[in-house]
Order: sequence, then C-alpha cells, then structure tokens
Amino acid sequence: MHMQKLCFLIIILLFAITGVAAAHPPARIELTYTEQSGELGTTITHNVADPATHFVREVVIRKNGEVYASENFTGQPSPDIFTYRYQIPLSPGDEVTATADCNIGGSVTARLSVMPGQTGSSSRAPGTTPLWVYHAVLMAAGILCIMAAGLMPVWGKRIIGWYRLHIVTAVAGIIFLIPAVILVFRVSYLSVSPEVFAVHIILGLLLIVTLFAALLLAVIRNRSGPRKAAVRKVHLWAGRAFIVLVLINILTGLFSVGVI
Repeated sequence: MHMQKLCFLIIILLFAITGVAAAHPPARIELTYTEQSGELGTTITHNVADPATHFVREVVIRKNGEVYASENFTGQPSPDIFTYRYQIPLSPGDEVTATADCNIGGSVTARLSVMPGQTGSSSRAPGTTPLWVYHAVLMAAGILCIMAAGLMPVWGKRIIGWYRLHIVTAVAGIIFLIPAVILVFRVSYLSVSPEVFAVHIILGLLLIVTLFAALLLAVIRNRSGPRKAAVRKVHLWAGRAFIVLVLINILTGLFSVGVI
C-alpha cells in the first residue's frame, strides 16, 4: 500500500511537469528601436491554429527594470507573426525588455540595450529553448530523485536493497541539481517578475543548505552513539523541510518566468 502511494505521488509530479513542458509560449520576440521617432517595435512569432482562442494575451514593456507599458489583448492579429509598436523615449545606455505572455501558458522575453546613434535590435533565434527550461528540467529530475530517496525510508522498506536505492537516488538527485544551480545565474534577466525571482533564489539557497544538512546527518548518524535516534529524527525533518521548500520554490520559479 505504501509503495502504491509513492508511485501515485511520482506519477502526479510527472504529469505536472509534463503540463508545464506542454505550455505553448511564443517562439520568438524581436525588438527594434528607431531613435529618430522614439518608436519601439515588438515583432512576435506565435504560431497558433486559431488566434481568437490561442493568443498572446499581454505584452509588458520595461525600461531599465521598471514597467513602462502593459497591454492586454483578447486575440492576436495573425496566426503567426505580428508587430506591436510603442512610443518610448530611450537614451544611450538605457535597456528595454519586452515580455509576451501566452493565454494558455508560457512567455518569451527579449531585451535591447540602446547604443548611441543607431537603430538597435534584439531577438531570440527561432526554435531556441529558453535557458530556464533546462534549469527547470534538471531541477525537476533532481527533485524527483531526492524526493524518492526521502520517501524510501518511510514507504519503501519492503523493497529489497531499499537503503542502497535510497543512497543512489539521493546521489543522482545531487548530480542533476548541480548544473541546474549553475544555470540559474544565467536566466535571471528573463524573469518577468524580478522580485519573485529574488525569492526563488533565496529559497533555492535554503534548499541547498537543507539538502546538505540532511546528507551530513545521514553520514554521521551511524557514528552518533547514544544520539543516533535524535540525529535520525533531525535528518528526517530536514528531508521533509526540503520537500516543502521544493514545492514552494517550483511555484515561485514558474511565476517568475511567466508560466503561471
């Protein structure tokens, strides 16, 4: 019965991750700025079957990190490529970002730094997968492994060799998490909500501390003598705290990049 619950929980998590992966964000957004007219052009590529039901619902323009303009839509002008234009005064050295948000799920962000005396442009190449997707996939794989490792002592003791499996899944989770943590420092400028992204980073650091605390306690538990039971209890609570923080951090991460 316990193993059935464990499998059911893992299946739910896999379906949730699959749902995020299936979100259909705009494929590309290109920014062009004409210094003479002060006009910012946002050319968006979002291929859909019906632009009345599946469309870019919002475009947010930020100037030097502050929201300058936000526009909501109930459809998109064409089923593939279209352009919205905005009047925005920019000076050399200013940075402008534009985020296009799909009504079904997902978003794309591009940024443009204005150079003196030239019309600037910035785009993300068609078909390029945003770095935050790789970060999310690696994090999801690592988290699933570590959650499986954490639940094994509670629900998996009937499995032959469960302790070895507990260790292997924990190590595999760490291997996935290391590149995921490295990637997070390369995706921050794609965040559509810098404040939430900052919370995501702080929670991520707490996750790392909690994870290493749990691993350290697991290593020293058998050498703790009469305190072994107390160390084991703290180890279990560290694992539970890790799982709770993971769930919260997933939500903050998805919110910060505009998926939810």
